[in-house]
Amino acid sequence: MEQRTIADDLAEEVRSACLGMRVTRLHRVVARVYEQELQTAGLSLPQMEILTVLITATGPVRQAALAAKLMAERSTVSRNLALMQKRGWVTVAEISPTGRAMSVTITGTGVSAFTRASTAWRSAQATAARILGPDATSVLDRWLDLRPEIASGSGLGQLSDH
Repeated sequence: MEQRTIADDLAEEVRSACLGMRVTRLHRVVARVYEQELQTAGLSLPQMEILTVLITATGPVRQAALAAKLMAERSTVSRNLALMQKRGWVTVAEISPTGRAMSVTITGTGVSAFTRASTAWRSAQATAARILGPDATSVLDRWLDLRPEIASGSGLGQLSDH
């Protein structure tokens, strides 16, 4: 019976205070807004993110560097790049001698897909801004820039207040 009481107390504490669950739910709400709009242009939000990085890159981008920049799992980036390569949006620019690492660039078809999504993205952006408020971009940027170690996953257990 003691363990059940502890579990009930913990469940109440988690339900009432867990930041992780709140951020996850917020992510689902906001991502859904973008996904619904971007699907009309044939893109997903991760693909839009990847194309954004590739458009602004000065040359080929390594898959690992792309995953780090996006704070995404390498497998997620890999799956999206494979699909984007099939669609002709990206092309492999370099493959390492071992064949385990590759660099990609955006193609003209990828640039076209990206620009065709502008109306859908702007609509999603306006909806998200209404949901989150006018200061959302600066607040989120500040939060993300505050903890660069989060991007690499290192030191998560030792985070301290600044």
